[in-house]
Amino acid sequence: MRKELWLLVALLAYLGARLVPAQAGLGLPALAALGVAAAGTILWITEAVALGVTALLVIVLLAITPGMTLPAALHGFTSEVAFFLIGAAAMGAAVEASGLAQRAARFLTLSARGNPTRLYAQMIVSLPALAFLVPSAITRNAILIPAYREALDGMGIDKGGRVGRALMLALGMLNPLASSALLTGGIASIAAATLLGGFSWLHWFGLMAVPYYALILLGGLYLRLMVGRFEPPVAAAAVPPAVPLSTAETRTLVVLALTAVLWLSDSWHHLSPAIPALIAAIALLCPPFGVLTWKVFEAKLSWSLILTVGASISLARAMTESGAAAWLGELLVGHLAGLSAAPLVLLALLIVAVAVVHLAITNLAACMALLIPIAITIATAAGLNPLLCGLVATLAVDAVILYPVQTVANLLAYESGYFATADVRRLGLGMLVLTIVVVMLVLPWWALLSLPLAGAS
Repeated sequence: MRKELWLLVALLAYLGARLVPAQAGLGLPALAALGVAAAGTILWITEAVALGVTALLVIVLLAITPGMTLPAALHGFTSEVAFFLIGAAAMGAAVEASGLAQRAARFLTLSARGNPTRLYAQMIVSLPALAFLVPSAITRNAILIPAYREALDGMGIDKGGRVGRALMLALGMLNPLASSALLTGGIASIAAATLLGGFSWLHWFGLMAVPYYALILLGGLYLRLMVGRFEPPVAAAAVPPAVPLSTAETRTLVVLALTAVLWLSDSWHHLSPAIPALIAAIALLCPPFGVLTWKVFEAKLSWSLILTVGASISLARAMTESGAAAWLGELLVGHLAGLSAAPLVLLALLIVAVAVVHLAITNLAACMALLIPIAITIATAAGLNPLLCGLVATLAVDAVILYPVQTVANLLAYESGYFATADVRRLGLGMLVLTIVVVMLVLPWWALLSLPLAGAS
């Protein structure tokens, strides 16, 4: 009955937005887009219906929005993100089917010596290094989730285990932060650097590695406390004799290595990241070189994931083009400039406001495209450093996630079945507090790098 009630609330929210008369700065298309965003957010947070069903509903509601056509409502499914996700899913399936996941799981289990706490600590510490090897958090999760699932199975820990919940939550919500510390690490850093301008790779890393790595460490500690005491250690397994790589494992490693080379050399060939991912999928699925069949891959591919990503991108575009996103951003953030006498309070409220806006705009690039210019405007009016406030908005968009659909990397981890929406919300609220704390603590570091809080950059 509770789920039916939430479904009714979501539909009433959409109908209410459609019945409100147009007003200054908010036309009928913008009101309808806000209604769709409200309905989708309610259903995605409460899980009153399956994620894929919510995605289908969002598409239908967008298609009947004034000024919106069905092709526009399906725009998200033509996005490179959706196809990048298919390629990454193929790589993850190949890692599992070839035996690489089991090999990695044996290594993880042996290095942890049967201790779940050690396994978790090793993962948190290794996230920054893994980001250098595999910049995309989506690809890392496609590879790491099967490996850690195998490691947990080897320790006799099922999906209800606390350490499994902590590991998968960290992969979904902390793992992407390691990518964003690198200028070429993902959507968040590239979008923010493009909007703010003037960054070299080292300049970005010098400014952002400290706050991002602090958030990973502190978030990992908070997550450990949040889930409670881990399962007790199990007897360490005997070290098996070294087994040479199988043909399937070798082929998978070759494809992964060549794909990484294409990603790292994008400044030369200018290919979208989705193209190397799709080439990898083709290589891994086609005989005689392939290591898995289409039927196996099709069984592992989550249509709920694809539908949700496509629908959320379409919704973000509708919010932006209708003017609803700009109205929402100005409503929540536009009055902060009056707090120029209390800059630390302004920064804290800016982080909270960004987190609220991100609830409605799930696409990271779209959210940053909206919020970073607003943050710069507020900073200028308040006499603060516009570049610094733009970086603060970037951190808040990236670190504060309150339901699974807000990022693809988190949605991948959520699909593993180890944690619930309530766990995402609890960790997200903790990360909100930690983001405020880290921003306050990093201000002296930024000042040392010629990025003071006050004045123009």
